[in-house]
Amino acid sequence: MIYDLVRYQLVDENTSSMKRENVLLVSLGCSWGKCTFCDYQDDKSSSVLACDSVNKKVLARVKGTEVGSTILEVTCSASYTELPFTTINYIRETCKEKGIKTVILEGHYIYREANPFFINFFNQYGIDVMFRCGVETFDEHIREDILNKGLPNVTPEQLAAYYQWINIMFGMEGQTIEQLEKDISIGLKHFKRINISIYTTVKNGPKRDLAAIEKFYNSSFYQELKSNPAIDIYDEWDENNEHKVGHDV
Repeated sequence: MIYDLVRYQLVDENTSSMKRENVLLVSLGCSWGKCTFCDYQDDKSSSVLACDSVNKKVLARVKGTEVGSTILEVTCSASYTELPFTTINYIRETCKEKGIKTVILEGHYIYREANPFFINFFNQYGIDVMFRCGVETFDEHIREDILNKGLPNVTPEQLAAYYQWINIMFGMEGQTIEQLEKDISIGLKHFKRINISIYTTVKNGPKRDLAAIEKFYNSSFYQELKSNPAIDIYDEWDENNEHKVGHDV
């Protein structure tokens, strides 16, 4: 079913070094659909018409150069390959109309071979493409045995051959700041940008470790990450936004 979600945001200079507009679109569904930390994969429709109906309205909110942004970040409940092609075309037309020069597409590593198609498709209008992949952690045990991410034995080098940006997750039971430090060190070595998501408990998934998260927020490492222009931090459970880490929605 299609959920009532916040589907447009302007990520400004107060929360990121990369000013951009973000749209959350409706996909045809995540064919992987096994990640234990994901609770939004049901935001989908098997109907192309239903997806397009919502997605056209969302894309109509993009302002581009009107708000001083030339970057459009596209996310959905699946991967960029699982948006209807008609929606992909709407995205390109919107970028052309609004002066968008770079589009960010997020998806699973299993679809990496499709990247050249998207590059060529958007480059026809002079639009660059930046790809982002949810890695969550480079700790193989946590990533595969607990999170069921579907990246067995995939190395950072292999990921970096297809993706320039990654998502890292922190704050679930079993994780430590030391492990996060390793993840960030690997990430900065191989990728241009990193999103850090502070974990939110989901049904049948790992628990949110409040003590570990509080320790992180009180650490010098957190202050270091906040000042790094290649890193964005998001915490949807930080209800009062006292840490000012991205958009709480």
